[in-house]
Amino acid sequence: MKNIASILIATLGRLGKAVSAFMALQLRPPQIVWIGAQAYAEATPPHRLPAVPLETWQLLCDRLARLTRRLSTLFAQYQNGTLPAVPPPRARTQHESAPYPRLPAARGWINARIPDSAPCAGTLELNLQTNEMRDFVTAAPQAGRLLRPLCRMLAIAIPEYLRLPSRPKPAPGISPLARGRGEPEGGPVRRAKPPRDTLNTPELRIPANIRAAARAWRKYDI
Repeated sequence: MKNIASILIATLGRLGKAVSAFMALQLRPPQIVWIGAQAYAEATPPHRLPAVPLETWQLLCDRLARLTRRLSTLFAQYQNGTLPAVPPPRARTQHESAPYPRLPAARGWINARIPDSAPCAGTLELNLQTNEMRDFVTAAPQAGRLLRPLCRMLAIAIPEYLRLPSRPKPAPGISPLARGRGEPEGGPVRRAKPPRDTLNTPELRIPANIRAAARAWRKYDI
């Protein structure tokens, strides 16, 4: 188990170094070449992805460092048999916009911008397929909360033992939208369509030309 822990921690360290090197490259001023009196800057590739702010990359570095510390602590507690109790699942609520930057939610947004992260993603994916890692996550479900976002950022297929259980489907009945409108249980009340012989009733107030057209089309059963 120590080998699995050391591989995982070393992989996170290499990923943090790749992110730091990319941040340094982003801070580098553009190369300018002078030909005579004309200055030329390096062209932006047409397929380049939208730039990520430096604050987001710094947030990622902090997140990776915290992830390394928490996984190291969980590994030590797992080996010593002192794992804490699993906290209850948190209710998923709608988050309001926060003033600080958040990490992008797109799948594989890191390795799409940092080619040097590909070896780290491959090593992590192989590490997640071992029986030792499966036993660790089974004993410490807290590790799943740390590894699932990392898999998504690196576009790694999440193993079956690491996936969250599917949400139960709501029982058939009144929907939240209908409950807000005050509709009764079982759905909205549908109004019965008036029969064809009520086209002449005065309360409908149908113009004479519409009634004549309706009678003409009755023979076609439309």
